[in-house]
Parts: sequence; C-alpha cells; structure tokens
Amino acid sequence: MKTVYLSSFCTAFRDYARLRAFVGACENAGAELATSWTYPEFDALLDVQQERFKDVPVTLHAPFVEISGAPDSEERRIMTQAFEKAFRWYDLFGATSMVMHTHEKRVAPGEKEEMICFSRMAVCDVAATAKVKGIHLTVENVGYPNKGNALFTKNEFVDFIGSLPDEVGALIDTGHAMANHWDIPELVKTLGTRIRGYHLHNTDGVHDLHRPIFEQGLWYDKQEMWKLLETIAEYSPDADLVLEYAPGEHITAELLREDVRCVQSVWR
Repeated sequence: MKTVYLSSFCTAFRDYARLRAFVGACENAGAELATSWTYPEFDALLDVQQERFKDVPVTLHAPFVEISGAPDSEERRIMTQAFEKAFRWYDLFGATSMVMHTHEKRVAPGEKEEMICFSRMAVCDVAATAKVKGIHLTVENVGYPNKGNALFTKNEFVDFIGSLPDEVGALIDTGHAMANHWDIPELVKTLGTRIRGYHLHNTDGVHDLHRPIFEQGLWYDKQEMWKLLETIAEYSPDADLVLEYAPGEHITAELLREDVRCVQSVWR
C-alpha cells in the first residue's frame, strides 16, 4: 500500500502530539516535519520529537529561508546555518527525503535571471552536501503572482530542474501550481519520474490556501483531482505523497483518514 505523509503544517508546525495521532488514525501514513518556523521555541520542540515519530516514516521540509541571495550575502550565511540544522534532523528522524524551496522573496524588476542563477548555485551547493550525507533532495515550485514572488513559468521550472544534478528530484506543489495556472497534468507528464514528491492540496487559483484536495468550490473539482491523482500514479508512481493542509478546525482525523484512503486507492 502506498504511504501518504501528513505535513506538520496540518497542526501549525507545533502540535506534534496531534500530528502523531492523525498519522496513527490513517493506514500506512507517515509525517513530513518542517525544520523551521517563526516561533522562538521551534528548534527545542522539534529536537525532542524523535521518540514520538520513531515508528513511522518521516520526510523533512527544509528551512523556509532565502536561498537566492548572492554567494557572499548574509542570506546565504543564514541559509547555510539553517541547513546544517536540517541535516542533523534528517539523521535524528531517519528521514527518507527532504524538500527545499527555490526562493522566498519577491522578484524585483530586472532581477529574475540573477535570482534564478543564485538559486541554482545554492541548490547545487546543498545537493553536493546532501549527496555525501546520503540525503535524498527534492526542489519545490513556489511563488504566486498575487504576492509578486513568482520566479518561474511552468516551462522555466522544468528547465531549472533539468539543469540540476540528476540525483536532485522535483517536488510538485499542486496548490502553488494552481495559483500560477499551470497545466499540472502536462507538467507531470513532462517531468515524469524526475518528480520524486508531491505536496497535495487545493486552492482557489489565486491564493496559497492549502485546502483539502477534495474540498469543493476551488480550482480543481473532485473529478479533476481524481484525474490528476491517476496521472501522478501513471507517470511518477514512486514519488512521495504529502497532504499539506493548512491548520484549522476542519482538519480532523476523519477527513485525513478518508483523503489518505482515497489517494492510496489510486495506487492499488
């Protein structure tokens, strides 16, 4: 049975007991743990979660830090320190993969090509260390037109992935792709098995809402989401699947169990 991971975003990157309970409520589920967030006790809290998650599969989300700065910039220094902690947590949790972003900041006029160049350099630097440490690295599509931080078109993202070392995979975030109005099935078919992970969620085609995949009234209706899952299963069957839902009262064990079951049914 296909493993489906639940992101710690589901519980606001904080309530690990609830996240573990959600994982336990689903059949053959794992957890994706973020390695940075904004509250001051984050590091100390994550450090003591190894026992809680020792018996379930774990993937990691790399730190939410800027990587598209110049090699000698303060941004890159902060990035290097943050990733050193993430590498330690990869070992602590026995993780099987780690996903990183291409950038975080707005794309200023005239700076796009330089940002892409610096981002590529940073990913390659991380990838070199990851290869030595046996860390499976993926790179996620991020950025939204309404926030001014959309760095890539769909084809540019495909080219960016193609420019990276072969051992680095792509992770397709469905909600981010929807917010950019990308043709996701075409993207899946183009990248194929170079895609080694997915963040699955739904949105309204504008904002980064991280809503459940089958919630109605959003960019993908239920039938379109089923078809997308079938395309993913056909063209990248071994990719990690992560339900990356925003926290809220609507996130219940029952909802997650049903969504996990539905996703897994496509792989049977």
